[in-house]
Amino acid sequence: MTWFMTVDSILPFFGAHILLAIGLGYTKPSSTVRSLILLLIIACCLISVRSTVSKSIPGEVGGEYVVGFIFHASHFLCLAKLVPPPKSTDRGRWTWSINQLFEARWGISPKILPSWPKRSKKAIPSVASNEQDSLVVNSFDKDTKTAPLSTGPDSYKCLIPSTQAFLLGRTWDLVWTVSVVWLLKSNKLLISPDDITSVPDGFIRRLTDVTPREAFIRIYFTFLGWVLPYCTLRAGHSLAGCLSVLCGDLPERWPPLFGSIGAAYTVRRFYALFWHHLMRKAFTSHAVFIVNRVLHLPRNNAASRYLIIILTFLISAGLHVAAGIAPFRCAVYAQTRYYFSIAAAIILEDAVIWLYRSKSSDSVLQVDDPRRTLWRLLGYSWVAFFHVWSISKFIFGSFSCAHPDL
Repeated sequence: MTWFMTVDSILPFFGAHILLAIGLGYTKPSSTVRSLILLLIIACCLISVRSTVSKSIPGEVGGEYVVGFIFHASHFLCLAKLVPPPKSTDRGRWTWSINQLFEARWGISPKILPSWPKRSKKAIPSVASNEQDSLVVNSFDKDTKTAPLSTGPDSYKCLIPSTQAFLLGRTWDLVWTVSVVWLLKSNKLLISPDDITSVPDGFIRRLTDVTPREAFIRIYFTFLGWVLPYCTLRAGHSLAGCLSVLCGDLPERWPPLFGSIGAAYTVRRFYALFWHHLMRKAFTSHAVFIVNRVLHLPRNNAASRYLIIILTFLISAGLHVAAGIAPFRCAVYAQTRYYFSIAAAIILEDAVIWLYRSKSSDSVLQVDDPRRTLWRLLGYSWVAFFHVWSISKFIFGSFSCAHPDL
């Protein structure tokens, strides 16, 4: 009976995929049927987000993916209003619709996505109008192909592994990420409720009073909060990539999900260049709609851009509240405060950088300038401190909300 209920509760999520494929391929872009389909998708996902299957995925990634599908469906059906290519056959419409469902990073410029390691930053001309013809073999390595991430003048060459190298690399990714998740889940830190409830959520105003144990717990929570979803998402992406390539897909269609952590020396760069972009378009499209279509604020305006950033992170807060573990759903304020603090940190960074560049005559430092290294180290320290402060403040606040009597 338990097994049946588990399967039964996750089945509506697969039904949501079928509904979205039908809505994309067989309804007009302005049809009210799309709105009705979206409502059915919302209902299906809200049922499935509480399933045992979604809860069993580490890092709460399962529930977040289920709720995130609602935002993707809304973007595809009602905001972007995607339609199949003209004169598509019924089979072509269905194939196109299925491809949209599993292209989670649809619509994002390749310039801001994690990509294969670059061989040359020199622009190369468009070599073909379709993906298959855009591949050219490099003379320096018979097992490596190069392909532009876009076909315009800003394209650049990047290293793409052979099928064998891709499968070996992603299999290794799958092994070590699953191992890390297993180690973290099987070796939990022993923490008593008093460790959290006996101190305030934050610590900036009482740095001198922070005990070594409290500092360790906060750092541990921060580490766990990032590493668990990172490894879970990377493992899932590696498994999906291996299965797709084994079924005939091309390796270049599966670039790395995450960027380089070395690029994350500001909070903005952490989210723009390192962290995954699975939900980026789904979030920003709704934020842009609110700013430009609801509030009618001007486009390409600094105030509009920063409001879009704020709304994007607040939408993310809503997703995490809906997908969160049941006792922590009461911590709406803690979630909202956390994601708003990320937007505030980005705005603060931009203001500091703008002020420095406006006052400094040598704001662009050369690669061999020692001050460049010092600034990078300062940036890494700032990002680490911000994450420890914001995440531990969120965790402590959420725990206090879930256990008010302790």
